[in-house]
Amino acid sequence: MTLLPVFVALFVSPAAAALVYADARRRDLSHRYCTAAASAVGLASFGGFLAASLFGSGLISTYYRLLDRPVIAFTPLDFLLSLLLAGLAVTVLAVLAYGLTSRYGPFAPS
Repeated sequence: MTLLPVFVALFVSPAAAALVYADARRRDLSHRYCTAAASAVGLASFGGFLAASLFGSGLISTYYRLLDRPVIAFTPLDFLLSLLLAGLAVTVLAVLAYGLTSRYGPFAPS
């Protein structure tokens, strides 16, 4: 387990949560919804980085199996970048999910 993704999450997760909160306040959504949406995105982001940190070697070997490429060895830089990209992908998906549900989903303002 490497702690670099968790360290990066300490900066990325609050930034994503602040972005969601600012967008929700700009659109005049309720304070309760703003707080819930920002908290959900922040927790999902941190959880994605934490999962990448905990299950890193399993994630990269699964990735190579999906590509049908044999894994002989991978460099430490390749390993760290794949962990960071996995955490960032979860963060982007969480922000996109907020955007879609707040505009077109059941929580969209009438």
